[in-house]
Amino acid sequence: MAPAQGKFELPDVDTNAFKMAGVGNLQLLQTLVEPAANAEGKTPAPLNVNAKDVYGCTPLIWAARNGFVDVVEYLASKGADLDIPSFGGMRALHHAVNHSRLPVVGRLLELGANVDIKDDSGNTPLHFAASRGILNPIAMLLGAGAKVNATTAQEVTPLMKAVNGGHLTAVEKLLDHEANVNHANSEGNTALHLAARGGFAAIVRLLLDSRATASARNKAGKSPRDLAASAEIAKMLE
Repeated sequence: MAPAQGKFELPDVDTNAFKMAGVGNLQLLQTLVEPAANAEGKTPAPLNVNAKDVYGCTPLIWAARNGFVDVVEYLASKGADLDIPSFGGMRALHHAVNHSRLPVVGRLLELGANVDIKDDSGNTPLHFAASRGILNPIAMLLGAGAKVNATTAQEVTPLMKAVNGGHLTAVEKLLDHEANVNHANSEGNTALHLAARGGFAAIVRLLLDSRATASARNKAGKSPRDLAASAEIAKMLE
């Protein structure tokens, strides 16, 4: 899905359903979803709760992105699709995780959102959480059964996302849940390659202690030591 051009923002129209959901105005949103009869006794057509704006976002996605649990619950009760894709294939759960909206993350999972759903690049919500390095959403997703070794289109795992960001505690959490320490991405790089290249000495040590293979070579024939960003890391990888 191609994203719309221009800045990603809510429309500046108070009667717009996407604006209502995005700012948490449940009372006004309800008047569109469940419209009352007008002065002539006619009832307007109700809002399609799965309608999309120019970004491919539904009202529920806006509510999830901005952290409004009550709006998410209401729209879900009216038939809103929890897993409908927006720009880039991101779903409501991706948006909520990406913005650390923990109450929304928890409620979406309780309502049945797909914990392992992927965006257009193959990222699951756990990939987003690992990239951020924030433990609470990582723990929530793992607790809901997220696949710790899910891979993107480039064969990148959540562990690799956490390593790339230098997020030591996130790396520890993923390893505690049996993340594959020696998985190689599409370039043949393992998490140890990435940690060595990034200069993350503490993560290098943790990966080695978790039985990462120091002699692994990527598709260019390079070992983690060959990519080491510092003499300290190169020494660790001897």
